[in-house]
Amino acid sequence: MKDFAFTGGRPDPGTFPTEQLIEASAKALRQIGGDLVNYPGENGNQSLRELASKRFERREGVALPVDDISLTSGSMQSLELILRTFVKPGDTVLTEELVYSGTLGLLRYLEADIVGVPVDYVDGMDMTALEQQLEKLKTDGKTPKLIYVTVNHQNPTGAILTLERRKRLLELADQFDLLIIEDDCYGDIDFIPNATPDALYKLDRSDRVIYIATFSKILGAGVRQGYFVTSAHYRQQIHRGRWDAGTSGLASVIVAQFFNDHLDEHLAITNAVVKAKCQAVIDTLSANASDLCTWTTPRGGLFLWIDLPQRTDLDKLQKLAGRKSVGFSRGSAFHCRNEPIKSIRLAYAYCALDDIEEGITYLCHAIRDAQS
Repeated sequence: MKDFAFTGGRPDPGTFPTEQLIEASAKALRQIGGDLVNYPGENGNQSLRELASKRFERREGVALPVDDISLTSGSMQSLELILRTFVKPGDTVLTEELVYSGTLGLLRYLEADIVGVPVDYVDGMDMTALEQQLEKLKTDGKTPKLIYVTVNHQNPTGAILTLERRKRLLELADQFDLLIIEDDCYGDIDFIPNATPDALYKLDRSDRVIYIATFSKILGAGVRQGYFVTSAHYRQQIHRGRWDAGTSGLASVIVAQFFNDHLDEHLAITNAVVKAKCQAVIDTLSANASDLCTWTTPRGGLFLWIDLPQRTDLDKLQKLAGRKSVGFSRGSAFHCRNEPIKSIRLAYAYCALDDIEEGITYLCHAIRDAQS
């Protein structure tokens, strides 16, 4: 039986550049040779940090200071290092009301008080609601430690925070003395030109933004090459809690070599493939469930969000879909308060394009049969 896996933030496996990575490996190893006997250090391999700087310049028009970049094992290690540094049990952390389940899991592990801010599916976090929440917390005598936000192709909704809202977020951060964690792990997965406004990190003038990104979402989740960017003031604090002796130098030099040779070409190929898969999901939903559900129209990223009828029995839906090996993620996993919302998230990049129509049709039938 086919496995229709619409779960997990994984790129398209068919575009994984195996042969080019073999070539990049040989070239990189000949250049670096015995240097790999050394520890990579807290900041990590120089060549990949330089590549990260160029990558930022490619989309933002300005380079990142290479010395401000620290490599990690995927963006999740970046987030863990940062949150462990700044969040203690009972501290208040603001997030979008719908947010990546891994972030929520980490915040709950750290015993943070998670305060969600409403997010609309197109323009991102509601800044009026954020201001009201900050005023309420101030009245209650609570001082938030930080705000975590995914501004581009937000997980799970696909929203893109508008430039106006980005500027307002920075104003509120100044007003309420907030640190901002900007997670940009989906930033290069664009389906339309100029899909995203300037990064918060670029717009920041008060040293309030710590920027997180990764190469895993544009290459492969198993690559585990992420990074964070911040000033020396914050970086030194974060590194005091780091004990892993640095991110794999071998993986770093290979990824750096590959992307130095092929970044634009690779993104053009992978984004076209993922866009086609997203459109296939939307077309099949439109043909089979337009009378039952509403869903987002992603401008990039890896996820599509579906709002189901309130009468949907989610347990029954999961059981029915599972019989056809159709996987999806329940919306409650992404809700800051774990509320049993009638929504699901689909990750469309991994499933084969030729299988999407069949898998999503099964899902639509399951949704229809799960109405109580």
